[in-house]
Amino acid sequence: MIIETEILEVRQTTPIDRTLRLAIPADAREGFAFTPGQFVVLHDLDEEKPTRRAYSISSPPSDAAHLEITVRDMGTYGAALYRHPVGTRLGMRSPAGRFVLQENPDEALLMVAGGSGVTPFHAFVGDLAARGSSTPATLLQSAQQAAELVFHGAFEAWADSHAPFTYVPTITRAASDDPWQGRRGRIERDLVAAHIPDPDATRFYACGPGAFVKAMLALAEALGIPKERRHKEQWG
Repeated sequence: MIIETEILEVRQTTPIDRTLRLAIPADAREGFAFTPGQFVVLHDLDEEKPTRRAYSISSPPSDAAHLEITVRDMGTYGAALYRHPVGTRLGMRSPAGRFVLQENPDEALLMVAGGSGVTPFHAFVGDLAARGSSTPATLLQSAQQAAELVFHGAFEAWADSHAPFTYVPTITRAASDDPWQGRRGRIERDLVAAHIPDPDATRFYACGPGAFVKAMLALAEALGIPKERRHKEQWG
């Protein structure tokens, strides 16, 4: 299903990321129900041969009338979409994708994100927190600079209010005089291993640029997480 949607709100999530709130018409809401982790495909309506791009839904599925995507100011289409104002109308295809939240009472969830790859995990954690889920869930998030930690404040708030959730952000290119007080360095084996108490009872998700995801999946395999419990979403 392809519908016409409207940008209802634009929020500056980081200096290089904006979150767009998109309308879902009443007669299309059944077709736009989604599982956290799925994506929508968007295109501009004023192009004869429109460019179509997929964006992970960054909001949890608690509001049937709206969904949100988070857009980084990069790429030809992404840079244009980033600058679209409130009121812009877009074409949007119904949600799809298999990189979705799967809960099992006998498993913990470990999410590993590079850069803007954290956006589907905002939907994951928002859904877990809204439902009061008791599933243990950990997010390891990497960004070059502290200001580029997408949804950092929301994840901190969820970690404070939702006991089963653990949030570990890390910065890879901060200057030595940067005031950031948190962890520095890449997401490496020791950090990942520290959050896998039982490989056979952990479901692992990696999202971000292709090289990052490949490295994270290799770590998960080396640490004993079975193939059927390793999931990826990547680009580039």
